[in-house]
Amino acid sequence: MIYICGGYKDTVAERSALMETVFPRLYLYCKQRGYDFRMVDLRWGVGDPVSDRHDTAELHVEALAQCQKTLGPNFILFLGQKYEVQTLPSTISREVFEAIVNVVERDRQKMSKKKHPKMDDVISDSKSNIVTGSDTGSFVVPEHNNNHDSGDPAPNSGLMSDEISVSRNSLSDADETRISPAATRCWADFDRDLILLQTWYRLDENCDPPVYRLLPVSTQQPDFLSRDGQRRRQARKAWQATCLHLWGVLQRSGTEALGEEGTSHLLRTVLDWEVEQGLQSLGAKAPPEEHCHCYKRVIPDLHYSLRNEHAAHYIDLLEGRPQVNHTLNAAHQGFMDRVHKKLRHTNIYERNVDWGRNGLNPKHNRSQQFYTEHISSHFQRTVINSLNKVMKGNKAKGSFDIRRREASRMRIQEEIHRHVNHGHTLENHHVLRDGFLGEMRRAVEEGSSLRPILLLGPPGWGKSTTMARLAHLAPSWITGAVKVLVCFVGLTGESRNVRLVLQNLCVQLAETYSHHTELSEGLPHLVNEFHSLLGQVRADSPVILVLDGIDALSEEHGADLSWLSTPLPPHVHLILSATTDSACAHILQKSAQPTVLSLPPLSPDDITKALKHKLQTDHRRLQDWQWQLLLQACLSCPSPLYLEVVYAESVLWSSFSPQGSLGLPPDLEGLYVGLLACLERTHGEQLVGRAAAVISLSRGGVTEEELLDLLGRDGKVLQEVSLSHSSSTSSSSLPRVPCVLWARLRRDLGGHLTEAETDGTWVYRWTHSELGRVCVKRYLKTDDSRMLLHANYADYFRGTDSPHRNIFQPLAWKLEEDSTKSYVFNLRKLHGLPYHLVRSGQILAFLSECVFNYEFLLHKAWGLSVLHVQEDLKGVVLPEKELVDMEVLAATLELSRTVLLQDPCQLASQVMGRLGQIVAEDLPVAPGDPQKFSYLHALLAQCARSSLPVLVPSYSFLVPPGEIPHTLLAGHTSRVTALTRGQRGLVAATCDGDGTLKVWDLELGRAVRTLEGVGGVVGDSLTLCLEDRVLVVRMGQSLQVREVDSGKVIYSESDSLDVPVVTTTCDGQLLVAFYDGSHLVKVFDLVSSCSLLCCVNITLDCDPIHKDHSVLVSHNSIKDYVLFAYRSGGQAAVLSARGGAVLSVLRAQHGAASIQGVEMTNQYLLLFCRYPYKRDSEIIHIELYSTASFKYERSILGCSQDDISQVTVNRTGTHAVAFCPSPRTGITQVVTWNLETEDHKHIARFPGILTAGVCLELRFCVGVCSGERYPRLWDLSSRVNDQTLTYNVHKVKRDGTEEVILMGKCPRLYWSMTSSREAT
Repeated sequence: MIYICGGYKDTVAERSALMETVFPRLYLYCKQRGYDFRMVDLRWGVGDPVSDRHDTAELHVEALAQCQKTLGPNFILFLGQKYEVQTLPSTISREVFEAIVNVVERDRQKMSKKKHPKMDDVISDSKSNIVTGSDTGSFVVPEHNNNHDSGDPAPNSGLMSDEISVSRNSLSDADETRISPAATRCWADFDRDLILLQTWYRLDENCDPPVYRLLPVSTQQPDFLSRDGQRRRQARKAWQATCLHLWGVLQRSGTEALGEEGTSHLLRTVLDWEVEQGLQSLGAKAPPEEHCHCYKRVIPDLHYSLRNEHAAHYIDLLEGRPQVNHTLNAAHQGFMDRVHKKLRHTNIYERNVDWGRNGLNPKHNRSQQFYTEHISSHFQRTVINSLNKVMKGNKAKGSFDIRRREASRMRIQEEIHRHVNHGHTLENHHVLRDGFLGEMRRAVEEGSSLRPILLLGPPGWGKSTTMARLAHLAPSWITGAVKVLVCFVGLTGESRNVRLVLQNLCVQLAETYSHHTELSEGLPHLVNEFHSLLGQVRADSPVILVLDGIDALSEEHGADLSWLSTPLPPHVHLILSATTDSACAHILQKSAQPTVLSLPPLSPDDITKALKHKLQTDHRRLQDWQWQLLLQACLSCPSPLYLEVVYAESVLWSSFSPQGSLGLPPDLEGLYVGLLACLERTHGEQLVGRAAAVISLSRGGVTEEELLDLLGRDGKVLQEVSLSHSSSTSSSSLPRVPCVLWARLRRDLGGHLTEAETDGTWVYRWTHSELGRVCVKRYLKTDDSRMLLHANYADYFRGTDSPHRNIFQPLAWKLEEDSTKSYVFNLRKLHGLPYHLVRSGQILAFLSECVFNYEFLLHKAWGLSVLHVQEDLKGVVLPEKELVDMEVLAATLELSRTVLLQDPCQLASQVMGRLGQIVAEDLPVAPGDPQKFSYLHALLAQCARSSLPVLVPSYSFLVPPGEIPHTLLAGHTSRVTALTRGQRGLVAATCDGDGTLKVWDLELGRAVRTLEGVGGVVGDSLTLCLEDRVLVVRMGQSLQVREVDSGKVIYSESDSLDVPVVTTTCDGQLLVAFYDGSHLVKVFDLVSSCSLLCCVNITLDCDPIHKDHSVLVSHNSIKDYVLFAYRSGGQAAVLSARGGAVLSVLRAQHGAASIQGVEMTNQYLLLFCRYPYKRDSEIIHIELYSTASFKYERSILGCSQDDISQVTVNRTGTHAVAFCPSPRTGITQVVTWNLETEDHKHIARFPGILTAGVCLELRFCVGVCSGERYPRLWDLSSRVNDQTLTYNVHKVKRDGTEEVILMGKCPRLYWSMTSSREAT
């Protein structure tokens, strides 16, 4: 942020040139490098510092101090040849003011009536000069017509003496006013001075120590805030005359009372204040030269053009004469000398420019245009050089996905720090409800950690402050190294999104309890990982989750609260807060069964304590009647928010405020309404209403640039502003509302407005949502008014009517340096445009400009993630009917999500690779008929013209949408290595690379049990036995059997040279281990502590063909049967596990057949055989043998897949399921056979190479892909009866008519039929 200051009149050309030409360039320069940039010019659009409350100097200094907190140059000073406009001090200490009054009274006493025999006439005449207007009751000082020569001015440190005439432009454009010379002053003049001082400055004893305060202009000049432009200008003139007179009195009497230096300090101009603040050293290592620059302009021939009507704007002249005011000129020179003392000459740039007929007007004078261009160019170079020292090029290295993860990690860390700092800030201001904190402590200590604690209270009841205090104290309530995680929902825009909140919590949990921090981004995955990480919390390091304002979660995920499930794992304490009557509170009370605590109202002691604490902190006091008024109001509405608001109102009270003029509404809404009404009187009804509406309807807040632009789009606001500020620039590229008006309104809003960071920039939002609700109720009463404002927002983000659209509102700022390109994404537009288009009812524009706009999708997936795009698709509600294009695009993005999360630049390839064929086949049935897709054709055409170099596929080579969707079971922190199914219930178990075992409830879709470090090593294979009470883990050549509940190892072997292949029989009571590469088989009795039942060598007629993975075993069993075979062999055998003998050998029906898998149902023994010589549709056969007689019964044909890797059957035995991964294409197909109807279907396809799969029921089919952390869950039942998926159209019929023979010679119509069954 760069603060620009200079004279109100004489530096307009330079300041305007910078804002018009340089600001866009520097803005683009900084945005391209990931920095925000602002130039603050509070003089733009106004001609003087006059304000009702005389707060201009404080306003400017505060804005400058804010700029000084930023990096780079922050203070730019423009100087000409004219002294700054004089202003009055808003407050004067009691000692100083009374010393000045004593001087005035002493001088008045010196003028006795003895020296003025006609004093009665003089007094009468003098008193007539200070009249109280009958309409306004204000003092008006008329202009004098004496022409006494001023003589030689006395030196006064650059301040105007009382012996000269004041320039008519030194204060304003008001009528010329002269202060009477001392030689002609009389007793009445001093009396008038005293009356003016005592009228406009009143002692305010509410300050500690007391001060004399300058009254607001409107107290004596009510028309100063009038809506009538003419009356407003008249009141302004009257005040300017009074102000000039007051300034003269303070200067004249102050010199004697305080000395020249003290008076100079008292009567500092706004520019004096700015220079004093701006030229300070910011720390020991930051002298003014590091961040300050001064441009000094000299017009050499100005002295020859003093008669020009514009000359008075650039140099101080005597009243009515074309002569230089040497006193003000000396004051200006003294000011310049002070600047030179504080700032090194290397940072002061002097430039000469010739005078023009119209003054300094670059638009009409070529030499002046060259001057402003030279100034602008030098300013730009100077700022860029300074910025380059700050912008250290720390370019991220590595692939795109690595850079993206690093940027995401940094954003998450910054978000976490914001919540922690906010909690510290709230906790430091907590002085209430110590007794209730004791009640919360008992709830935490005595309550079960399995149930969350829910804190309820009405809006403004102090929930956030209480939660912050609790987060600070709770670690001392629980033993162990307690970890506290805090989140204040709504603090930032990101904290309103459930997914991002969960992501932040998971990152903190992972950093504390797990070394692996690579987490998911999707909501379902994060929910599972959240519970998985909570399961790792240890007794010696418990965790407390403090989530404030759960009801403020946004609608991106429908405010999903399913992740707040109960019971919680041990040593986890969850403390929530919500508004009492919110839907969220009702849902939580029903689903989570929390311990509910209700915030009580503030007690009288709490209220008294809080008010006294605030008064003491702010060094204030109140009159007795004011204290009673404030105290009674707080007692009538014992709410912390109400207390804060009424106290902020009481800060404006002075000790001389009339008792009848103060009142406080008894409720919060009335208080807010009164606040808005007061702001409307001061700043204008249209300005306040529009600004409040813009903030209230913003998405998480509004930036200052957005606010000023939207204010300028309202004609009523512009009309209102023109009444009070006629001075403006003609540039259409600048905001048409002076930013000082917003700065003053922002200052008066005080604590009601908060600056927060979101979307990578700073925004303004209401501190409490209640004020936003009141503003909407007051200023946006109809749906049409709200939709119109949302439409204005959308137009802003579109760049409508903006000459610098590509600079201020691109999708991304692009930078090319050193043959490399970098992008900084416009997150405000990527978030805001779809948000406001939907809420303004512009659904068609939303579809065409956002959803089906390739460049917008690309930049949003790239700058944020594809998950944000999916949230946009879910968030829109079409007014009429479902749009097929939306469904197809949503399914496409879901299929491509994993790829696009790693490299969003593949969006074009993914969309065209999946939709190319579908869109190509979308042709009208007949000429004139509509196409099925309304938007996808245009989207694919845009993909082909991508702004990025992409591989554009010539045909659809990826899995198209329409396949069965799968659910990812998230919770593992490393790749899954093994999968098995449970023997009872819908349960599956998985093991990951860290040795962590997870047991999944497939109906709930999440892990219900986690065991750390299974066997101490990574399991390659898992088997659940004995009603899921015993787990068998195979790790290479090692085998381990352990109890699930206790983790006790009951059997272990590691001396085998061959890899064991295990299965179970007898309902999981017997464990059978085959050894790959040998004929050894071991049978263990799990009921008898895994005792060895038998150990035999079994051989078949054919030896194993493969060295690895040669043994195929069935995972289902009946009795004690185990079906096994050698892979690619032609035989299988049925083993009796208890006897250790082969009951039968099953031979394939053809010698060329090779067995690919074996499985068993209650009725059939299944051999999955490959017949390579068969036709494509008959390569795979399933040969069925009876489990009772072991005889061949039939074969099921119908699959061209020759790379079946996993076979399984559902528990009822009706369907066989095979997983067919293709290493060539990277796609796995799920195929099914109905063992009764013999229907064969290719039921699903998905990208990935599946390594393990099981099917409990058709609704719950689980698989694990190579290198992935998430098991996949399919529901095959939804499409298992879809006959369009039937693949084996050439299946052999077992019964029916095979041939019809006509009986040609028979007189009647006869025919004979041959049955397909043999011998019939």
